Amino acid sequence: MKNIKPFHFFLIWVFGFFVLLSFDLFMEGIVFELLEWNGTTKNDWFFALWWGFVVVWFIFGTKTLHEKVTKKL
Repeated sequence: MKNIKPFHFFLIWVFGFFVLLSFDLFMEGIVFELLEWNGTTKNDWFFALWWGFVVVWFIFGTKTLHEKVTKKL
């Protein structure tokens, strides 16, 4: 990731958000329905973990993107 251009990194970073969202929708729409966990507290651990990944992905991306942009200038 060190030699990648900032714009290309930005595209990969945004794509990562779509992957995280798709995974969440898959879990909610298929897995939790099959397990009958929707509307219960059994899936709370998943959402806490998922939001943790989203926050980490956001912080990682903003930090890396900031470093790449300021290094170019």
